Amino acid sequence: MKTSAILLAGLLCLGAVAPALATSVAPKPLAEMVAEADQIVRAKVVDVEMVDGKGRPLTDPGSRTGPGLDNEIRLVLQVQEVLRPREGRVPATIRVPLWTMWHYTLGHIREATLGSESLFLLKGERHAPVYPVGFQRPLDERAQIQSLMVAP
Repeated sequence: MKTSAILLAGLLCLGAVAPALATSVAPKPLAEMVAEADQIVRAKVVDVEMVDGKGRPLTDPGSRTGPGLDNEIRLVLQVQEVLRPREGRVPATIRVPLWTMWHYTLGHIREATLGSESLFLLKGERHAPVYPVGFQRPLDERAQIQSLMVAP
């Protein structure tokens, strides 16, 4: 993976990659996100999809998300390991819908995330991010996340 793509993926997980007029969200402490996560998985981003408000696929790399648009970007994850399955099984492949208020293009997210492997903090049957920012964590945070999983 190119260095620029790794940098973009890291910034994406922190919610920092966005145009100047982008919506912003305050960071949430990792301990809170771990406590709220129904699923915590180590996974690889194997595809990035986008659908419009009616669920129709969009393939133009310039297709956008953001306020006033019904488009949704989904990270397609190949689950490598399940660290926490609160209820039931976690499928081998899951689709994680990104927050639709971010000002992103399909091409930008593909370039920033495709092929990356991370820890993902997710919730619910839809495997949604536990919080719009910081739900995709670097692999080197595994020990910290696991210690938070057992903390009272």
